[in-house]
Amino acid sequence: MMILLVCGQDIRSLSVGLIQNGVLHQEVHFVASPERYLERVVETLSEWHVSAGDLGAVAVVTGPGSFTSSRVSTTIANGIAFAKGIPVLAIENFDRLNLRELSERTDFAKLPSVDHYAVPVYDRPPHIT
Repeated sequence: MMILLVCGQDIRSLSVGLIQNGVLHQEVHFVASPERYLERVVETLSEWHVSAGDLGAVAVVTGPGSFTSSRVSTTIANGIAFAKGIPVLAIENFDRLNLRELSERTDFAKLPSVDHYAVPVYDRPPHIT
């Protein structure tokens, strides 16, 4: 099964990976603001010659991280999963591991799919005005 892995814990960057048979086969790290995350995901899938229809699931690092980047990356993963009718897998990354380290420590086959959608995880209460 092919899994798209999205990690936006930092307000200034986004990491995208492709998991095949539980192993990280492709990865890319962008300097980008959350406003550009979706564009970067679409460009990356295109460059890798992968369509959303090829995906069996979407895994997303839900946090902790920047409030905005966590919300945006989680929303993108939820949107792709909903549109394609595939599971969304939520991963917390408290140690802020890079995609390679995170994928080596994660058994994607044992990750439970989220019932409806993934929810961002924050390391402090949000201060939204």
